[in-house]
Amino acid sequence: MSTLDTVRGVVARVARCAEQDIIPEMALKDVKADSLHWVQIIVGVETEFDIEIDFDRMREFTTLEDFVNYIDTLKN
Repeated sequence: MSTLDTVRGVVARVARCAEQDIIPEMALKDVKADSLHWVQIIVGVETEFDIEIDFDRMREFTTLEDFVNYIDTLKN
């Protein structure tokens, strides 16, 4: 399973939306998630990949693809 597929699954589960609606070009602000949901998304992704995400770096990302690319750098 790709990083994108895993992140899509976590976002869909937490934000209660359809995975097919979550595309790489999607702006993070367009994800129907409040701040608590984002904490749950980050924790879910950290658990899935056994990584630690820098919350301050999250402010730099504008799209889901930015977030996925960052996760890929942490996995290596």
